[in-house]
Amino acid sequence: MAIDHAQMDVCGCARPTACVDRNGGLYLVTVRRLGTDRDDRVRTGEVSDRLGVAPSSVTEMFERLAAAGLLRHEKRAGVELTDHGREVALELEARQCAVRTFFGRRTGFDMPLEVGYRIGYVLPDEAIERLRVLVDGTSNTCAATPSTGFEQCPFAGTEC
Repeated sequence: MAIDHAQMDVCGCARPTACVDRNGGLYLVTVRRLGTDRDDRVRTGEVSDRLGVAPSSVTEMFERLAAAGLLRHEKRAGVELTDHGREVALELEARQCAVRTFFGRRTGFDMPLEVGYRIGYVLPDEAIERLRVLVDGTSNTCAATPSTGFEQCPFAGTEC
């Protein structure tokens, strides 16, 4: 399937889900969150603990994501996101936050992170945009902002 480059998101894909499957995206988001407050690499064990999966599964996914150019992986040294991987992770996080914020504000339901991620991953772009409008009263495309887009997104304050 060819990507219409005129309609690409910041991550360089027609949408972040075109760059990575749901599980791969969850790993990218996890690596970004674990590495946010520091400059060093994220280790396999940290991701394994956070996601509750075997270290061998983490290593296998890291190799797949590295082959796709989304992160740099060095055995025993850990991983770091590439610029492209960071953009994909930021877009996926913004989608998750739109979902969690909507449910939190409209229903009082404190949706778990992973559930918000899964819903945000599968919802079409139009649905995510409508959630943003319903929550914020304005259209806000967090993914269209520069590389710090997620941090500038109004939904980032919901501890997504």
